[in-house]
Amino acid sequence: MMTFVSVGNATQPFSRLIDAVLKLAPNLPQPVLVQRGNTIVPKAGCVVKPFLEIEAFRQFIEQAELLILHAGAGSIIHAIQAGKIPVVMPRLAKYGEHVDDHQVEFARALVQLGRIVVAEEPANLIDAIAEAQKRQTKTLHTVCTPPLVGLISAVLCK
Repeated sequence: MMTFVSVGNATQPFSRLIDAVLKLAPNLPQPVLVQRGNTIVPKAGCVVKPFLEIEAFRQFIEQAELLILHAGAGSIIHAIQAGKIPVVMPRLAKYGEHVDDHQVEFARALVQLGRIVVAEEPANLIDAIAEAQKRQTKTLHTVCTPPLVGLISAVLCK
C-alpha cells in the first residue's frame, strides 16, 4: 500500500498539485512517494524524488494503491496499462504550469472513457481520491487500452 504522486518532467513547477497532496498526505495510503520534477517541496513527511528512471516509475505505478498524477500522456498511459484508475490534475497555463491547456483537453477525453478521475482544482482533490479508490476496487485487472490511449502511446513510442 502506498500513494504515488507524479508531476512529470515539465520545466514549470506544479506547486498547486504538490501543496494539495501535502495537506492530505497524513490521510493517504502510506508511504506517500512524490516525484516532484522541477517543483520545490518543503519537508512534509513524504518520500520525495526529483526525477525517476522509467523502470522505477513503472514499478511505483504498479505498487501504488493510489495514483495522483499530472495529466501528462505518458504518466496516464502507464497507469492505464497497469489497470489503475488514477486521480489526474491537469497543469494549467493560467497558473504558469504549462505553455497551454492541452492537459485539460486530454484529461477530459479520458474521463469520457471512464479511465481516470479528474480534479482540475485542489478543492476537488479529496472527492476525486475517494471516487478513484471506490472505482479502483471495482476494476478488474484486465486491461483494455482505450483507442485514444493506444494512438497516443503509438505516437510517443516511435
